[in-house]
Amino acid sequence: MTNILLMPDWSVSDVHVDENDTYQITATYDLAPSECGRCEATSRLVKRGATTRVFVDAPVHGRQTFIHVRHNKYTCRTCDGSFMQHLPEMHRTRRMTRRLVEYIKKQSLLKPIAHVAEDTGVSETTIGEISKAHYTWLSEHHARTLRAPRHIGIDELALVDKQMRAILINLEDSWPFELLRNRTLKSVQNFLRKLPNRGEVEVVTMDMCDYYRTAVKRTMPQAAIIVDRWHMADKVNKAMDEARRRYQRKIHLDLSKALTRVNGIFLKRRAELSGSEEIELGGWLAKSEEIYATYEAKEALLSIWDLHDRATAEAALNEWRANIPDDDKHVFAGVAGAIDNWRTEILNFFDHGRLTNGPTEARNGAIKRIYNYGAGYDFESIRARALFGKRPGRLKKEADAKDEAWRARKPVCIRCSQPIDAAALMEDWKAYVAPLMEPPPRVHGYALCEECSKADAWS
Repeated sequence: MTNILLMPDWSVSDVHVDENDTYQITATYDLAPSECGRCEATSRLVKRGATTRVFVDAPVHGRQTFIHVRHNKYTCRTCDGSFMQHLPEMHRTRRMTRRLVEYIKKQSLLKPIAHVAEDTGVSETTIGEISKAHYTWLSEHHARTLRAPRHIGIDELALVDKQMRAILINLEDSWPFELLRNRTLKSVQNFLRKLPNRGEVEVVTMDMCDYYRTAVKRTMPQAAIIVDRWHMADKVNKAMDEARRRYQRKIHLDLSKALTRVNGIFLKRRAELSGSEEIELGGWLAKSEEIYATYEAKEALLSIWDLHDRATAEAALNEWRANIPDDDKHVFAGVAGAIDNWRTEILNFFDHGRLTNGPTEARNGAIKRIYNYGAGYDFESIRARALFGKRPGRLKKEADAKDEAWRARKPVCIRCSQPIDAAALMEDWKAYVAPLMEPPPRVHGYALCEECSKADAWS
């Protein structure tokens, strides 16, 4: 019979699927021992019967698999000791194959323990013991090999007991290298101080958390801190939404209901609006000078992140800030305060590769889904899944696939279908349009090249 086990020196005598839809395999190990398992003498060994033992194997064809092994017993003529035949493919202390143990180690990082138990036929308690021992080994190995990456992203997420935990991401491969038990200044600072090679860190991205900034400045003063642009955009959009609500409280009920139905268009960038949305927005902006001024201020501030050099961005930021009164009741009061407190960190975006905390936010979402997917996870289990939960061989392939996908999406002109020279378009924009703080020419989300964006091209 074909060796369905694919294990050398094993013979399979029977294979069948039982009423529980599981594989039941009868097999024997063909190699008899050449020396005593007790005294290691090479004297003649005498076979003294056998017993049948059941071992669990890794799933085959999606079915739980059990191996019924004829396990021989031998007696040594030298020491008169008895021992059982050695089975090299079976685990030393558990009634399962070695490959099943490895399967459980890997799958417990990717799936809930209950699902791994259902796949293999092993109890959840046993899988929990194997996985926790594996987590401990992985953590110890990780601690020995950990080195500070060049670019770090710091953020936080709420997990067990809704407690906030600080997470640190290597922005170069978008993968976490530590998840702390909390996000206090002391914890973050202590971790960064003990981080090997912390003097080689070049950039740290974060949200507007003052103790993250303090911890980085104290432990890695050479690193440039960048405030994530998304958090600034979020503050700006909240201010825009507040201005829209203030206006909505002043108008007739029918108009208020109509405005509620289209409130999302005020939060979109002008370049992202469809044709109908642009017409709708123009109608509402024409009804109120206050909401028109707020929308223009929102677009002017967010357009700063589209600029390509610090000097131009700083000048635009200063101009925008000068136009916002120091009034606590102004809708942009919070945004203006954030700019005053984080000006250097905002402008560092233009000097250090335009890095954002996007990979950190994306990984946070993935970890939250892992936590919600399982049940009763403790912190160590979540940390292990967050740090080690993807097979290492997939990391580079996914990064390469992302790069290829991005290159395949490089924009072409909506009018002439030629590849866009982004650098030339940006120079043209800075020379003629940037002073007006308008975004680069686009039509319904599609870009125009430098030639097609000129006024005489459409005459």
